[in-house]
Amino acid sequence: MTGTSEALDVVQVIADLAPIWLPGCVVDTTEQTVEVGWGRGALQMSAVVGVGEIVDRCLQLPQARWAEQIEAWLRAVVAEGELATEEHRYGDVGERQRALLVQRGWSARTAGPVADALLPFGDHFEVVVFVRTGAELRRLTVVRRSMLGLGDPAAPSPVRLTLDDIADLEAIPYQGFSILRRDGDPLVSMAIVDREKLLPQASRGAGVLVGVPRLSTIAYCPADAGQQRADALAQWIAECYRDAPDQCSPDLYWLQGDHLVQVPVTLASPPSAVLPPALKPQPRRTWLRHLFGRANRW
Repeated sequence: MTGTSEALDVVQVIADLAPIWLPGCVVDTTEQTVEVGWGRGALQMSAVVGVGEIVDRCLQLPQARWAEQIEAWLRAVVAEGELATEEHRYGDVGERQRALLVQRGWSARTAGPVADALLPFGDHFEVVVFVRTGAELRRLTVVRRSMLGLGDPAAPSPVRLTLDDIADLEAIPYQGFSILRRDGDPLVSMAIVDREKLLPQASRGAGVLVGVPRLSTIAYCPADAGQQRADALAQWIAECYRDAPDQCSPDLYWLQGDHLVQVPVTLASPPSAVLPPALKPQPRRTWLRHLFGRANRW
């Protein structure tokens, strides 16, 4: 958010309307924050939250829609405060953070009025942060992360906590490729982040062709294993993704070190991977074959 006149107009709208929807809330137009409260009976709590997120969102919409967006965001912030209070009952919130690898854009498509805490991972994926609460994984929003102090540099890393949880995964050979899987465990998707330990082949030679059809499943094979192996992997990934309760991505990717690109797959039945030239077998020409070829022409 910037100090443009339009942005300041949104802040002023928030200052005018917020006390109507949430009596007792205080908007600081200079600091561009809002203080909201929640609680029951004698137990009352409050938090000061920056309004940058909702201002940026309003600036992308017609002014006629600002009020509805602001109200939804304010009520969501209050709900986040109540949720943050409840989460403390389950122990150290920082140590219960976990991360999931999802398709890029998944958070924006499925989030509520408050944005998720997330990290981009290349052009095709993003890492979304959750909090393990009992048997449930709850999405951690940027607002709740701030309320809980989890944005502090000293706070535990959700990525590191997750990788520790899946460090014991072992690849299973299957029809010419390898599978990392643990049924019911969506953290498995993060194995692609820990290439050094869980996908060491990605840092060798041509790397690997890899897919994450389910949050609980990753499949891969050597990138230079040939067209037949690539087609088999692409077909298996598509079938594994179809109707899965924990879908991640139906696509095939080439991972080589820090280099991750999508490999197109045809819509034919069965599907076929369109390998880049660097992964296609190259004919070997030797001087002997060259001479024999010339001799045959003579």
